[in-house]
Amino acid sequence: MTMKVLVTGAGGFLGPRIVESLLLQGCTDLRLQFRQPPRDGLLAGLQERYPQAHIETVTGNLLARGASEPMVRDVNCVIHAAAGTRGAAADMFLNSVIGSRNLLDACLATKPAKFVLVSSFSVYNTEHLRRGSLLTESAPTEPTGVPKGAYGFAKTQQELLVRRYVEQGLAAPIVLRPGVIYGPGGGAFSARVGLSAMGRFIRLGNRGLLPLTYVENCADAIARAALEAPPGATYNVVDDELPTCGEFLRQYRREVSALKVLPVPYPIFLMGARLLSSYNRKSKGQLPDLFSPQVVRSMYRPLQYSNAALKSIGWRQRVPTPEGMRRHFAALRAAQSAG
Repeated sequence: MTMKVLVTGAGGFLGPRIVESLLLQGCTDLRLQFRQPPRDGLLAGLQERYPQAHIETVTGNLLARGASEPMVRDVNCVIHAAAGTRGAAADMFLNSVIGSRNLLDACLATKPAKFVLVSSFSVYNTEHLRRGSLLTESAPTEPTGVPKGAYGFAKTQQELLVRRYVEQGLAAPIVLRPGVIYGPGGGAFSARVGLSAMGRFIRLGNRGLLPLTYVENCADAIARAALEAPPGATYNVVDDELPTCGEFLRQYRREVSALKVLPVPYPIFLMGARLLSSYNRKSKGQLPDLFSPQVVRSMYRPLQYSNAALKSIGWRQRVPTPEGMRRHFAALRAAQSAG
């Protein structure tokens, strides 16, 4: 029997690559959800490259109650890639959690055999892991996500929400937790590397590995899990040959822009986070607690990252990390020149 797959967020950074990966891996019946009508020629281009496939689109905002019903009708598998990744905290919560709730309500009526959630490394609670520990799928997750910032909070709440729907009859989700997704069209830096402030780049990560996954490799992993993984499985999505945060930044400075860098060693960063949190409590929030000690210990402590579970279902890294970084920096350089 041919499996009909719905992909939400098909117009985003990751979504189009998931669609392409599904088609490359032999899926021939797709429904693609867009918030806005897809660009001209997108569907025709896919049909030209994959003439054997049946591809349909549906336009609708997941935040609108009732919009999800036609999306999930007659589908066997839902890949939920739509999420709030930027903007205000309220926007991230709305697009990641409320939109998911509406989609899940619709799924309760149709009960697709598979529900695939694209989650995030940000749900892990890693502050108690020792330096150099291996992060696997068995690591504990955040109970609420509150101390991890707006994005971490929204993704944690999204996972918790999906698991509550299992109690109501939804199939146990297949959960993919990507590290830092990068590539042409994506952001230049992860906050794990550092932040721009006052005309300088404040380097926060240095010796720690940067858990990169090139956007096409990440899409391949999601498609592979949707087609091959059993309900209830969880997979870290991270590439091989990972650079350190410092190596990533040095290559950016060579190939894109010679940033003025202010290094902040981990012990000083952690001490500053403690002082900031203390002042935040004493001042009753006059200064926002952007970097709590928990965030610093979770995001910036050097760890190792495992993708063994993903490889056990046949995933292999299509784009090597050196090539992925070359493409990423070339796209950033081109965008900078055009701007």
